[in-house]
This record gives sequence, C-alpha cells and structure tokens, in this order.
Amino acid sequence: MKTSTINYNPTKNTMKNLFCIVFLCLTNLITSQEDYNIEINGETFEIALDKAYEFNVKNKVYKVKVKQKDTLIYDDEAFSFKFLKDHKVSKTVVDQGIEQLMMMTAEGSGLIIQKYSTLNPTMLNELMINEVTKESINYGYTLERQDYERTLSSGKKINVNKAVLTYNDEINIYEIATSGEKDQGVLIMTMKMDGSNSSSGAKLIQLTWDTLKIK
Repeated sequence: MKTSTINYNPTKNTMKNLFCIVFLCLTNLITSQEDYNIEINGETFEIALDKAYEFNVKNKVYKVKVKQKDTLIYDDEAFSFKFLKDHKVSKTVVDQGIEQLMMMTAEGSGLIIQKYSTLNPTMLNELMINEVTKESINYGYTLERQDYERTLSSGKKINVNKAVLTYNDEINIYEIATSGEKDQGVLIMTMKMDGSNSSSGAKLIQLTWDTLKIK
C-alpha cells in the first residue's frame, strides 16, 4: 500500500507534545466512518482510515495508520450501546424534545432509539406497536404477540412488546420498549424483516440489545 509522507518541522513543540496531538486526533477518528483532516500545530492535513502515513519529524520518519475498531460504542447521556463499524448511526431531531437515532441495513432491518426530554414515553408502547403493524395486518399479515421482559446489561428490567407478522413465507418482527420517568425517557424500536438469526439485521439488533444500557 502506498504511503503518504507529511513533512512537519516543529519549532517550540517537543516530540512529546507532537505525539500527544497526533494521539488525540487519531483517537477521535476511531468513532467516525468518513475521511477527516488532522491538524498539527495549526497546519491541516487530509487523513483517511486504513491508509498508511509517514510523519517526517526532524528528518526522522514515523509511520502512522488509523484503524477503526470492529465494534464501536455510541454513548449518550441517557443510554449507550455497541454497534458494528459497518453500520452508520443517523441522528435527527424529529420534534421539539425528541431526538432520534437510526441504524438500518440494506434489507430494511434495523432499529430506532428516541430520546424524550419533555415527556415520559412509557405509555407509548401499544400506540407504537399498533402504528407499525396496522398496514401489514390490513394487507393480510397474521399477527402474533410475544411480549416479554428483558434484562439489560446494566441489570435494568424493561418490558418489550413484540409483534411477529407472517404472510406466506415472509416474516416481519417488531419490538418496542420504553423506559422513563417524569418528563423524560427512551423508546427503543427494532425491526427485523426476516426470520433469520444470522442476517446482518439480526446481528445488528442482537448486539444492540445485548449491550444496551439505559442510564
């Protein structure tokens, strides 16, 4: 693989300070999935994941490559979870007091996490499960409810409303859970568009459930 050489001639900065700057910049890159710039002593250089670079400092070459971990962590003040680097987290504000995260696979499986800062969402389970299943039921899908209680990795217990929709050989599975208190809370909805436990969507959902912590 071809390497890129970055020439940098420090003046007042010591080698220790240089590597502190580089380390901090590269640490921030670990959670990203795009190309970035790295700034050293006010000078900006383009840098990308999995590409080799050479830092030329006082005629001595230092090789650097930024690699992304296979499993990343999304950490919010209200919750945290792990996800695979192949999936990208999309964050939007859907309404005042409601932030939404979404991760989807190509086949339409994935999850949505909504954070509420103006209301307690724990009364929304049935409303949401009805909304996401009514069109399929009207089309002819058969609904089976498999509600259950799940213990999160933090030890917190939550009730999960699970709807399994079947039509001929097609299976759609929705799960909705909420946790909240006065004027705030979290809603989690997963959507699996097949019955396989080995699909990318199934792995995405399972990893989220296995590592989800509600604070």
